[in-house]
Amino acid sequence: MRIDDVKDGDSEYPLVSVVIPTHNRKEKLARLIRSILECDYPKNKLEIIVVDDASTDDTSDYIKKLFTQVKVIRNEEEKLLAESRNIGIQASKGKYVFVIDDDNIIDRNTIKELVKFMEKHPDVGVAGPVMYFLSDPKRIWCAGVKRSYWTTITRLIGFNTIDSNQFKEPYESEDFPNAFMVRREVFEKFGLFNSKIFPIHYDEGDFCQRVRRAGYRVMVVPTAKVWHDILLPDQSKASVLHLKSPLRAYYAVRNRILFHALWSKNAIQRFVALLGSLAITVYYVVIVLKDVANNRREVIRSMIKGVIDGFKLMRKVISY
Repeated sequence: MRIDDVKDGDSEYPLVSVVIPTHNRKEKLARLIRSILECDYPKNKLEIIVVDDASTDDTSDYIKKLFTQVKVIRNEEEKLLAESRNIGIQASKGKYVFVIDDDNIIDRNTIKELVKFMEKHPDVGVAGPVMYFLSDPKRIWCAGVKRSYWTTITRLIGFNTIDSNQFKEPYESEDFPNAFMVRREVFEKFGLFNSKIFPIHYDEGDFCQRVRRAGYRVMVVPTAKVWHDILLPDQSKASVLHLKSPLRAYYAVRNRILFHALWSKNAIQRFVALLGSLAITVYYVVIVLKDVANNRREVIRSMIKGVIDGFKLMRKVISY
């Protein structure tokens, strides 16, 4: 078994570990696993690991019955995204680890395309696909990330545009949400996701910053595609920004402050970024007031707490 056009044109398929954290979305998880099993990568070179983060919908038993070849690890108490990813990575064996959230499906050649690219480019530590909206399959959700370390504004490249082959050649990204492949040696050299500071939100950004600062590249591979089951921006802006859940809203605000406190180049940039974080929090409150009905007050209280806790933890993070 060979990968086409990999260096020397004649390399064997390496083992790929697919790590999927999940919580109470067993039907979506099963849909993702089916798409992985239907891909054109050899099944004996795929290791699928599901980390069930204390689901209450019988996820573990459901997946074990449907897919006997899938390894399921259950957290007895909720540990959130970053630590669930870490648990799956620690249990994996592959040369490459493909981390993907449960609300996706993958194109049949996605894993092969990412592996081909990383085999050809040993200086690439992390590679990711172009991600589309599942409900509008040609509309791009994220084709990489660009982030301002002054304003703290994070831009998803290509967001909400129709794919007209605008991305043809691989290019660099700050990081990836949702789906990306990591070379195992990167984890071995630089550690796992920082689940203590970034249990959810900005865990990928922090990890990829460490990878990039160490000299590896983080790259988008346009021939690899994923479809993300997320609402379109005109359906719910609060959902797109993760502002309907008090827990997600808390970490979205808190971790923006902490991420930029940690990765700002100097005190001036850190101060400007802090002002930017506060301005964006005000903008988030406006979005919640317009777009959230059922638990609006709870979400806003969570964001305020996120700001307070972000300030409290800044000094600890800076000295981290």
